[in-house]
Amino acid sequence: MSIRFRIKAKSIMPLTKIRQCGAALIATIFVITALAGLGALMTQRLVLGSTETINEWYSGQALAAAESGIQWAIWDLANGSNGGIINNGVVVNNQAWMSTRVSTNTVNSNNFYIITSIGMAGGTVGNPRTQRQIIVKYMP
Repeated sequence: MSIRFRIKAKSIMPLTKIRQCGAALIATIFVITALAGLGALMTQRLVLGSTETINEWYSGQALAAAESGIQWAIWDLANGSNGGIINNGVVVNNQAWMSTRVSTNTVNSNNFYIITSIGMAGGTVGNPRTQRQIIVKYMP
């Protein structure tokens, strides 16, 4: 009785293919890291853009409040009520305020007024987020 053994050789993966599998893993990690960095950069730009937009909004409100202060002071000077002076006058409830100062000058027996109006917006009256100032010379 003869017994025959057959030994089947296993196929061995070439060394170059093993190295290529590791390269694909490193490339994948690199791509994921690059995409995460790009996402973080885009998020930072979005937040920065939103902050700038909000600041522009408050700046516009403060400018409109300062212009309202000028108009109010001219009206008040024409009607002779308070001499055009107001402190922390409300333009928009809990959002925008104005303060005005008026000084009188005389040139060649003509009076003219220098009206300074400060518009404030955002935050609180005592601590506004934005302020804008307008100075106007007014001769009735």
